[in-house]
Amino acid sequence: MNQYTSYEDAFSVVGPALISKAQELRLYGYDTATPENVWRYLTHKKWKRESESFRLHRVVQEILQVKAGDYMNFMTNEEYKQTAGRSGLEDEELQLLLHGQHKDEH
Repeated sequence: MNQYTSYEDAFSVVGPALISKAQELRLYGYDTATPENVWRYLTHKKWKRESESFRLHRVVQEILQVKAGDYMNFMTNEEYKQTAGRSGLEDEELQLLLHGQHKDEH
């Protein structure tokens, strides 16, 4: 495989690293840790603003360096967003709940 790849292509290649990280997080008591959730954390949070191409070794390195606290903060925020959507909270109320500030105060 080329050194540069897309996130979509990389998922199947870096599976063993994702499995390893998920197992490590479960040892710390984070039962929601799955390879898919670790990947979702990386693509939606850590790599959110990065280009679509990258070196594969860097992806594996960053998977293995995921910190338990960062992962759990992301998963907690995701759960709050899902719960807020079901409870009918407005966007401004959600910002206040998650970040303690109004949307326009960034």
